[in-house]
Amino acid sequence: MKKILTLFLLLCLASSAAMAQHTLEKLLMKVTLKHDGSARVIERRQVQVGEQGTEGYITFNNMPDMEVCDLQVYDETSATYVVEEEWDVQRTRDQKKEHCGYHRTATGVELCWGLGEAGQRTYDICYTITNLVKGYDDYDGFCHCFYEAANSPAQTAYLEIVCEDDSLTTDNAAIWSFGYHGYKGFEDGYLYAYSDTAMNCNEKIIILLQLDKGILSPALTHEESFTETVKRTALEGSEYNLEDAGLGGSKSSLAGGLKSEEETSDTDWGGISAGLSVVALVALALFARKREKKKQKKEMERVSSLLSGLVDTNRLEDVPYYRNLPIGGNLLKSGLTLSTLNNYAQACGQKKLDLTFNLQRMFEAFVLRMIYKKQINVILDDEDGTLQQRFQISQPVKPEKGEDINNQMAISIKYASNYELSINEALKSDWWTETKQRYQGYINDAGIEYYLQKLLYDAAADDHILQPNELKSYVKDNPIEWRPFANMLNRLTGGSIKEEKLSREEAKQVVGFMRYLRDFSLVAERNIEEVALWKEYLVFASFYGIADQVLKDMKKVAPDVTKLNQLVLPEQILDEITPLTEALTASLLFAQSYMTSKEKQEVEEWRARDRDSDYESSSGWSGSSSYSGGGGYSGGGGSGFR
Repeated sequence: MKKILTLFLLLCLASSAAMAQHTLEKLLMKVTLKHDGSARVIERRQVQVGEQGTEGYITFNNMPDMEVCDLQVYDETSATYVVEEEWDVQRTRDQKKEHCGYHRTATGVELCWGLGEAGQRTYDICYTITNLVKGYDDYDGFCHCFYEAANSPAQTAYLEIVCEDDSLTTDNAAIWSFGYHGYKGFEDGYLYAYSDTAMNCNEKIIILLQLDKGILSPALTHEESFTETVKRTALEGSEYNLEDAGLGGSKSSLAGGLKSEEETSDTDWGGISAGLSVVALVALALFARKREKKKQKKEMERVSSLLSGLVDTNRLEDVPYYRNLPIGGNLLKSGLTLSTLNNYAQACGQKKLDLTFNLQRMFEAFVLRMIYKKQINVILDDEDGTLQQRFQISQPVKPEKGEDINNQMAISIKYASNYELSINEALKSDWWTETKQRYQGYINDAGIEYYLQKLLYDAAADDHILQPNELKSYVKDNPIEWRPFANMLNRLTGGSIKEEKLSREEAKQVVGFMRYLRDFSLVAERNIEEVALWKEYLVFASFYGIADQVLKDMKKVAPDVTKLNQLVLPEQILDEITPLTEALTASLLFAQSYMTSKEKQEVEEWRARDRDSDYESSSGWSGSSSYSGGGGYSGGGGSGFR
């Protein structure tokens, strides 16, 4: 027995030593709340990586009606990690290098990424949480665990929450935090929370956020009180004053017998007396389940009605084909429209088209369109006796100002500072004034195309023939100039269109056209006008990541493959574009996260002022966090390295 215990202790010590080799020196998180209640989360993890272990991970458990998706991971080398839908945890460290993915477990999902080389590393983990903010009768909001330390706890942790469509102030929102030693509060337009000491294993950053009705329009709503079902559960047992939070007295129990439906909606199901009979517990569980299904059905009916009001059906795959370019060939608006409709389809349980766009696909589409317009010329270069395709960039001509893709996008550039920098400080900076003047009126297809061409032209040498390494070097030498543009593009890929701004005709065009591209080889009839659009078909296909499939389908239906190559360029041109668009993605992501030494100093000064302020626990305004409380939260499950 002694030998077994000794062996067990040695194994525990060895495991602890392996984990101790990794130090999470700084955790920075930015959460952007979307109009539909989803959230785009960016986590920057600055880590001293040791020689042991193979991967980092973030666990998401207890996520009812929520999904974690749209994973992207980058590191300090600007490498874009390959995303895998089924992550294999058993592989070696070298096999996991520059890869990330979803590891689905019996209780939830883990986002995983390969550690790669040892040393000082920075990982940016980006993902979307659907239905984070839910609607209730009195308020909208959530109680969610954004970070739980499993091993290698964060030495410094900072969280910022912003709203995509509005500023968050003490007039329209309230915040409480739990599970760590630190502070929370409001700055100009956003919320923050941070730990003032190094965190320990199993400590958490749990945020209770209460929003006034009308700030967002959550896709998921509950016919019950946020105050009584979410806030009371979170605040009970905490260091906060319940009366200050608008909660006087404690909740009643079921000791006196069953209550009406209205009363049982306020019941703390986790606190039911253990003395109740098994029959009573089963009856209560069935009642709760039935009631939840009823609410879900009502929400699905609402979203289904909205979807059918736009496209004549609540099934996107039933929308008739549309053969012309949607919305007059407007790439960005078509992408945002389809993304919004896909969200509706998912909310009402219908099959999505599964066509979404990201940063690199956006670049592929615009680069291909610029090649067709001769703004980028593809030339053959004889190098070492082999012919290589090169890209010669023409001098760009700035277009007239147009209409921005949507009204909110123009003012959203105010968030174009690094997400570590406060918005208040960003708005005071000189570059914000310059940014506002430079990009308003150019957040559209013509504007994006011009600035992309200008970036490529400025990065190329005197012969204007661009090499991918030239682009990376140029952006690293000029990160501040291109940082606002990089942030604007990143926000576009995660955007959506408000319900009241969705056009019925445009929605039908976008969905019908995407269905037509997907089923291109199945549609027999062709006409001359349609063939003339095949170049733009490939542009849109690149935008949605199906260019290879569409080009193969074109070969099936084209009477003359030689003429097809003359029309849409040889097939290999799509492969040749990839290194260029990968360099664009990596370069602009570097610019997005870049901070000057002055800006870093401003951040530290701003945080120091906060730490020196007089804090006291209060009803959701600035103050100290409560180590206890926070019950009923979603998320959590541990985060670290292994």
